[in-house]
Amino acid sequence: MTTILEHTIEAFCLRFLEEPYLCYTEHGIHALFYQWLYDALPVDQRHTNFRGHEVCVVQKEYPTAGSLDKPRRQHWDLSLIETPPRRWADKEPPYDYLRLAAIVEFGLNEAKSHLEDDIARLTHDEANVGKAFAVHLYRLSTPGKMFSSRDWSSESKRICSVQEVKELVGDKNVTVYCGMWDATGKHKKGLWRIDTLGVSQVVQH
Repeated sequence: MTTILEHTIEAFCLRFLEEPYLCYTEHGIHALFYQWLYDALPVDQRHTNFRGHEVCVVQKEYPTAGSLDKPRRQHWDLSLIETPPRRWADKEPPYDYLRLAAIVEFGLNEAKSHLEDDIARLTHDEANVGKAFAVHLYRLSTPGKMFSSRDWSSESKRICSVQEVKELVGDKNVTVYCGMWDATGKHKKGLWRIDTLGVSQVVQH
């Protein structure tokens, strides 16, 4: 399932670079990606059974197993439940503490600190994840003539370079996909995959 997940992330991000306004907000991106991933999974792998109840393996807003050094438990943008399902810890209720095969955290026009926090949570000892992914997307417009109020200016100082993302990843067990779309052409359009092995550009096959 994690192989399918990564292929779906790449296809989804490449589609974003073609049509960056399919979704108005980051939450819309979450919802659309959920559909893409659910449809990508073989029919017999989309659901599992836990203690007599049918459970979808793709979950939106599944709770973190621990507080991850925050005041309280949070929620992951998107998770894949490990199959067959089993508990991460002897806590109640058990359905809230299932082991996760993979987690994806998204960011649309977010500053470096947002990605840094995502990476810290995804690689935390209590993250309860087999494979950790962060998707960091930029949608930029002409300064003063934004196509959407959700866009950033291509002149924004908050834009994080691929090299900066690489430094954030370092030796951490996480894969970051960084996608750049800029209506002005100031920044190179593209999708990059960053992990402990380095940086590679993802292209359409």
